[in-house]
Amino acid sequence: MESNIDLTNDIKHGRPKLLSVTCILTWVACALLLISSLSGLMTQSPEKQLEQIEQMRKISPEAAEKMEAAIAADNGGAKKIMTTLLNVLAIALCAFGAVQMWNLKQTGFYFYLIGEVLPYIGLLIAGTDAMAAASALAGSFGSAVIGIVITVLIIFDAVFIVLYAVNLKYMVPPSQFD
Repeated sequence: MESNIDLTNDIKHGRPKLLSVTCILTWVACALLLISSLSGLMTQSPEKQLEQIEQMRKISPEAAEKMEAAIAADNGGAKKIMTTLLNVLAIALCAFGAVQMWNLKQTGFYFYLIGEVLPYIGLLIAGTDAMAAASALAGSFGSAVIGIVITVLIIFDAVFIVLYAVNLKYMVPPSQFD
């Protein structure tokens, strides 16, 4: 019985199916992340943040205090705006990289790689105050939950990087562009 799925297409026959699927999944993820990043920025007014802190105070006073400290350290939202802009840049680099790889250009892989690293820089910029507040809100296992979430994100990123790297042999190096 012959399989209809050929994930190792020769470049003469077009783009490998695995590369096509990976690019499409990247674009879907980029669209969802862009919507999430921009909506988070637009919906978080200072009044809304104070309201959320008061609701949080009912559940966990410690988490509310840490969240207040994170907001106070944010210099009027500058950190949040910078982190959001960094995330939007990362999303754009990943999407652009996927377009380049869709067109079988190896440089797309490097744009994608940079786009994958930028959010972790944003995580460092956001600081530990916001993560401490989130872990306090999650209870005694809060730090573990945040660690697990970050680990899962790193695993997903690594899987996609490997999927693209496997397809590099089908892409044209920069020196051979038309």
